[in-house]
Amino acid sequence: MASRILAWMVVILGAGAIAGGLGFYKYAEIEAATAAAAAAPEAAEAVEAVRVSNGHWTASARAVGTVVALRQVEIRNELAGTVAEVAFSSGDIVEAGQVLVRFDTRQEEASLAAAEAEARMARLTFERRDRLRGSQALSAHDLDTAREASAAATARVESLRIGIEKKTLVAPFRARVGLTDLQPGAYLDAGTRIVMLQGVDANAYVDFSLPQDTSSAIATGAIVNLSAPQIPGGAATATIVADDASVDDSSRTVRFRATVSGHGEALRPGTFVDVVAVTSAPQAALFAPLTAVRRASFGQYVYVLAEEQGQLRARQRIVRTGPVQGSDIAITEGLAEGDLIAAAGSFKLREGILVNIDGPPAQSAQAVAD
Repeated sequence: MASRILAWMVVILGAGAIAGGLGFYKYAEIEAATAAAAAAPEAAEAVEAVRVSNGHWTASARAVGTVVALRQVEIRNELAGTVAEVAFSSGDIVEAGQVLVRFDTRQEEASLAAAEAEARMARLTFERRDRLRGSQALSAHDLDTAREASAAATARVESLRIGIEKKTLVAPFRARVGLTDLQPGAYLDAGTRIVMLQGVDANAYVDFSLPQDTSSAIATGAIVNLSAPQIPGGAATATIVADDASVDDSSRTVRFRATVSGHGEALRPGTFVDVVAVTSAPQAALFAPLTAVRRASFGQYVYVLAEEQGQLRARQRIVRTGPVQGSDIAITEGLAEGDLIAAAGSFKLREGILVNIDGPPAQSAQAVAD
């Protein structure tokens, strides 16, 4: 019995010795890791920093505008007839007065020749009878009849000439010709659409619509900004020259027309352009880059870079924002002028993390523009 107890005591003491040895080894390992961690430098993230600055913003409205030629006309024939000549090709630029289409006028020209002969005979008859005025051989009635017959014959000649002229269609102004499949020999009824002409001018119209609530802030003479790939440099300005007399009853918008100068040939009619119209006077505000503002379930926030013990640390601060102006956003609450905040790279930060700045702090683009 004593030997069994002694054996158990040996086992227990051995197990205790092993457990103590393992515990001491683990303690020494933890102490070494703690010492190594204390000796290693604290992790830091590199970001771009911006100082919050004062700027100005203006409320604006955006719309999609459509380019419209200053002059455009749909060419249709007033008289029916057979096409004798098509003097243009699809896409041509034609000058004012240039012939577009000639109709067959041989029958009208023959009728004109006969009418001119009749007019000459009527004029000679009238002149002979006029020389006999006052004689007993001619009555006043015969003289009046000859005079009116001559006038009627002259009028018939003029009517035939006008008809022939109407069968020669010319361009009313310098324009680009649309697509057409018209060929000589085609018979066209009166009023047939022949081709569409879009004026080629230095200027062009831009039509756009704004909601009725916004339209009240826009007046004739106001300047709007345009942007489109077709515009040299990508952007231009236009002056509002007219607005519609009523609000569209389906969309509740008001249509405006602006004139863009110097880009008429670059902007083809029907092209879509982006239109930005200013709807308020400039207002002062604090601005921060859009990349600085983070969003979470509790709202919007930025990371303010605060100096603590000679180092910069990221501190989360909730803000309220206003309108976007270019690449910046207005800050209405939460920041003060001069605050240093993280911009590009702010998504890498967390509360209290050490921060390194890439380059010197910059100002917001809006503040630099001001």
